[in-house]
Amino acid sequence: MREIFLGLFGNDAVKKRFSTAILSGTLPHAFLIDGPSGSGKRTLVLEISAALNCENRTDGTKPLPCRRCNTCRRIFEGSYTDIKSLSLQKGKSTVGVDAVKDFKEDMFLTATESDYKIYVFENAEALTPQAQNALLTVMEEPPPNVIIFLLSSSSDKILTTIKSRAQYVSMERFDRNRLEDFLISAVPPAAILKGTDPDSFSAVISKSGGYIGRAKKLLDPEGAARAKEEREAVGKFTAALDTRAPFSELYSAISGFPSLRGELILMLEEVDAAISDMIKFKNSEDTEHFTFYYSREDVGQAAKGISLPRLFKAHELIVTASEQLSKNAMTDTVLSSLAANLKLI
Repeated sequence: MREIFLGLFGNDAVKKRFSTAILSGTLPHAFLIDGPSGSGKRTLVLEISAALNCENRTDGTKPLPCRRCNTCRRIFEGSYTDIKSLSLQKGKSTVGVDAVKDFKEDMFLTATESDYKIYVFENAEALTPQAQNALLTVMEEPPPNVIIFLLSSSSDKILTTIKSRAQYVSMERFDRNRLEDFLISAVPPAAILKGTDPDSFSAVISKSGGYIGRAKKLLDPEGAARAKEEREAVGKFTAALDTRAPFSELYSAISGFPSLRGELILMLEEVDAAISDMIKFKNSEDTEHFTFYYSREDVGQAAKGISLPRLFKAHELIVTASEQLSKNAMTDTVLSSLAANLKLI
């Protein structure tokens, strides 16, 4: 059997879907690829782009893409002129309509060196409604051989009209054992960390959420230590939600949250993932698949002293705090408001 998309671990159904469409010449013109940071979205786009343009794509004896021809090498090196990317600029929270219009104009120009022009919209959830509507017109009537990839970590922020004109792809989340096995066999620092500091390695696996890219970023000593600290901070917060715990413990947990906006947003995502897992457990929903916790026993122990209504209210307050931060509210104000509102539940 021909090897396909060797740079992307797992995601077998997705790889088969794309390779079949590429080889049959039936690849649709637009895709919405959904998954958190580190889930492999960009890797998938690179593999697709290389497979489309691979000089050996019709040779069934070679992998697809072959990774050896001049075109494949240039694509993986990031020097291929017919692949263009639009991402969120540093210090910005949205991507505006003007940037999309510039991209649209380029789509109607002739390709420089291939049959396909590939456009990647990273952080697609950050596209303003106006920017999305501007993109909609070209998605309805795309120029020939233009392929559009929308990469999103929060597809609920994508307009329904955009979603209806793009093929949806969800990146695979790996269970704990499979992720550990892959990292130990393919990423040398993972095996070293597991042998020297198994607690930190476990924290990395848990914080990764089941995604390889996330785990790799956390495998250096500093990242592993930070993952362990953050996981402990989340545990301190959720333990303080126990109705028997004094408010001082909850206030202490919140006081230990990061003060930088970006770091605080990520921390609240971790907290909400833990709370959402506990809600799933209490409701007996999908109790074998969790985001923050990796076992039913762990989440059951964490949720033991917290009522379901209290969890729902805490979830609402965390979501509200995250939304306030995304609108540039002051971090200390958001945390103070969060603490005050949690005191009332």
